[in-house]
Amino acid sequence: MYEVEIKYKLPDEAASRIEREIINGKWRFLYEVEERDVYLAHPCRNFAETDEALRIRVEKKGHSCCVLLTYKGPRIGGEGKTREEISVEVEDADKCLAVLERLGFKKVADIVKRRRVYEKDNLTLTVDDVEGLGRFVEIECITDREDLIEECVRSIKNVALELGLDDSLIERRTYLELVLERKPLY
Repeated sequence: MYEVEIKYKLPDEAASRIEREIINGKWRFLYEVEERDVYLAHPCRNFAETDEALRIRVEKKGHSCCVLLTYKGPRIGGEGKTREEISVEVEDADKCLAVLERLGFKKVADIVKRRRVYEKDNLTLTVDDVEGLGRFVEIECITDREDLIEECVRSIKNVALELGLDDSLIERRTYLELVLERKPLY
C-alpha cells in the first residue's frame, strides 16, 4: 500500500479561514485525535540516510486508545510524500518500546499533535496542530497501485488550490525532520 500525501504549512492568520473552507467544501468530519509519536533509530543503519522511519504511535480519541508500530519506507517520486507504510497494532506502547530498546533501537524524538480528520471522495484531509511546530494541513490519498500515485498527487493539488493552498506552502520535510532541525537527538 502507498500513502501519497502533501503537507502544507498554515500561516497563523490562514488557519481559521482554511478550516471554514474545509467545512464549506463539504468535507465530512470524521474525528479528532491526539497522537503521540515516538520515533526510533535503528542500531545498525542510519534511517536519515536510508530515508526510513520506525515509530510507535499512541492515538487517543475520547476515552479510547490505540497503539500502532509503524515502519515507513523511503520516499518514492518527486512531488508529495509517498512511502510504503506497514503498521501493526500493539497492546502496550511502553512494552513495545522496551522490546525495541533491548534490541538496540534508541528513542530519537517525541512528537505530539492534535489532529482533526476529514474525508471527501477518496481523499483524507487532516488539520494538525503540532507542539513546537505550528499548524499544518495534510491531504492524503491511499492506493495499492504504484501506477496511480501521480493521479493521487494531481487530486491532492487540485483540492489544495480549491482551499487556497499554493505550492509555496508545501512542507516537504516530515514532522520528525522539522523537530530534529530544532533540537539535537536524545
